[in-house]
Amino acid sequence: MRLQEVYDCFKDRADFYWIYVREAHPSDGFRPARHVSIEQPTTFGRRTQVASTCSADLKLTIPVLVDDMEDTVAKAYNALPDRLFILNSEGTIAYRGDRGPRGFKVDEMEQALAKLVPASSVAQSSASKGNKNPRSTRRPPKLRR
Repeated sequence: MRLQEVYDCFKDRADFYWIYVREAHPSDGFRPARHVSIEQPTTFGRRTQVASTCSADLKLTIPVLVDDMEDTVAKAYNALPDRLFILNSEGTIAYRGDRGPRGFKVDEMEQALAKLVPASSVAQSSASKGNKNPRSTRRPPKLRR
């Protein structure tokens, strides 16, 4: 999955999380035929289980957080059914993608992230000298919260 690739590229320079919000395609609601059958969780424990299953099925190693049953995060960020955000080190929104699925543009988010957390100058100079893996030269710093 493309999102996993971006995480793998930037995980040493930025804190990454995917936040599982209300199930976008529950079997007891709107559900495209290609999706698995999952009922809308009615407890936080069940929502957490579904988030873990989703993460495993998609083969994501991105740390997952789970929105509360009041959908606080989903409502605050207008994040249903899915949406990409980047918050800068001050906690301000630096990138807000459009609502998914059509607005789920990982390449666009990656470009914004690259501008926000560029590779270190050592890594950049190594890359210009032909080093195929400039990140092996020095580990870039993480974003501060």
